[in-house]
Amino acid sequence: LPIYWKYKFSVIIIIFILVMSFSATAEEKFSGYQEDQITKVYKQNGDLIFTIAMGVIPGDRYISRDNHEYIVESVEGNKAIASDNGEIELVDNNKTAALPPLAAGEEKLVAIYHTHNGESYEPGPAVVEGRGDIHKIGKALANDLEKQGIKVMHSDNLHLPQDGAAYSRSRATALALAREKPDAIFDVHRDAIPNKEEYLTKVDGEVVPQVRIVVGRQNPNDKLNDKFARQIKAMSDKYTPGLIRDIFYGHGDYNQSIGPRVLLLEFGTYLNYEKNLEKSASLISIPIARALSAVNRPAASDSQNRSAFSTLAWILGIGFVILMGYLFLNEGSLEGVMNRIRGYFNKEIIDNRDDK
Repeated sequence: LPIYWKYKFSVIIIIFILVMSFSATAEEKFSGYQEDQITKVYKQNGDLIFTIAMGVIPGDRYISRDNHEYIVESVEGNKAIASDNGEIELVDNNKTAALPPLAAGEEKLVAIYHTHNGESYEPGPAVVEGRGDIHKIGKALANDLEKQGIKVMHSDNLHLPQDGAAYSRSRATALALAREKPDAIFDVHRDAIPNKEEYLTKVDGEVVPQVRIVVGRQNPNDKLNDKFARQIKAMSDKYTPGLIRDIFYGHGDYNQSIGPRVLLLEFGTYLNYEKNLEKSASLISIPIARALSAVNRPAASDSQNRSAFSTLAWILGIGFVILMGYLFLNEGSLEGVMNRIRGYFNKEIIDNRDDK
């Protein structure tokens, strides 16, 4: 090759390497999951709100167990400060986006996959090569959703190694699942904070690890995914109170741009025992099933009301035709029918006057 083309080819290779390096760095920074980056988020008065093993930046949001909303204002090292916006309404149809309706009366379909396949729990290692304990939790969730009458696709696809770029690799799996038109898609994870107590709670008198819902703020479906997350938490607050630890809104996509009901679920932290988390999977299947069925009730009710009104109008119409036919046969002409009707109403008016 001429020297010019050699230099040009070298420049192209260098640019390509730089672009890929930058992309990988951005993926690591913004796709979310970083086990070596444990961040504690505090109120402005110094009280701890929550701990998280994901990248946190100003603007990230958080809805706590008691439905208080917090906004991250500043981050310095592994410490963040958030402002308290007070208690919020989880389901407010006047302020939140409208989710697309689901087909009423049809069997619901849910898809489950794992971006970070190697995640595991005590007593074994926190991370393994290949499929870790998190796949067992995904399987348990699938089984329990099926007990709730929901059909489930559970993908065991691998997206190794376990790093931020795994979200790019798992996108192909998420898209393949989306092509089957599921009603909801869940990417099942576990947290990495080194304190199991933060995730433990009592539900129906039994100590179980909680579940965190994560919503990506960098996707065009963020408002719809937000509403779906709130619906699940609202149902959990009613039927399995305390099970949903919180909802975290992070600076990432998490493959949630592929649909309106796509969420990341974190089942406990690596210090929680896998057997206990199978109970958490069983419990969360209840609010998920309720949320997927509840969205259709208003639409079904409206349809029923319209159907009832149409039926009533049809009956009244038939009754009117029969009455007019009867009068016409008795009076012999349309004019006679009208005189008969006028005479009836005049008589009613006179009788009402006499009663007074």
